[in-house]
Amino acid sequence: MQVSTGRFSSKRTTAIWASRMTTTSDQGLRVGILQCGEVPDTLRDQFPDYNQMIEQSLLAVDSSIRCESFRVLEGEIPTPQACDAWITTGSRFSVNDENEWTRRFEDFVIKAYELKIPFVGICYGMQMMAKALGGKVEFAKKGWGVGVATSQIDAGMSAKHASWMRNAPEDLNLVVSHQEQVTELPADAEHIAGSDFCPNGIFLVGPTMLGIQGHPEFTPEYSRSLMNARRNIIDSQTVEAGMQSLSKRVDGSLTFQWIVAFMRGARAEASRSL
Repeated sequence: MQVSTGRFSSKRTTAIWASRMTTTSDQGLRVGILQCGEVPDTLRDQFPDYNQMIEQSLLAVDSSIRCESFRVLEGEIPTPQACDAWITTGSRFSVNDENEWTRRFEDFVIKAYELKIPFVGICYGMQMMAKALGGKVEFAKKGWGVGVATSQIDAGMSAKHASWMRNAPEDLNLVVSHQEQVTELPADAEHIAGSDFCPNGIFLVGPTMLGIQGHPEFTPEYSRSLMNARRNIIDSQTVEAGMQSLSKRVDGSLTFQWIVAFMRGARAEASRSL
């Protein structure tokens, strides 16, 4: 049975996989977007879907990047070797859900790690990265995180990872929308940034796996609309505080510059180690 993949049909995806033995030196980085969630039905006429937000953000940094989307939430889970690097969307689902696509996606993350294929987990993807590699994900005792959240970058991290964390501020502001958090990092993880509300905001596992709890692809306008759409499940005090936070500086564009630089550097490092 063929799985619907939006713009990318299963036949086209198969053809693309067959042609992926060429290098990216003159064709641009091939980035697979792993779609784990969708924009709510009530907002689809106003905003692009999550995979499109990711693609637009990547191309704004480097127009030579070639993106392909895979609807993981419908069971379309490729092999890790199908692209040069991977990035996830967020999701309303939990990485602790017991279903087939979630288990298969966890296996994908483990294989990408073992094969040293660059992987960037956004929100849900970061949580899956933590769970798959030995960490723990739980509902946050402090409740929902919404609006623009500030994470403090650990001292020395921007210098240590200067190859991709260019022009790093002391504090990083990103739109967030999550109930669950990484409460325990994998044993060999390296902490990059966090806050009192979300201690594990950004972390690395090895040279090829980067997790970011915030949503660099989200705009304040989308955050406002999403909070309004979820007033029935988020308490009013949290929503109002989230709304007030939208006046903060947002570092989404800077974060995507880091993501692209990380992907390229991680791919080069992995190639040297083969």
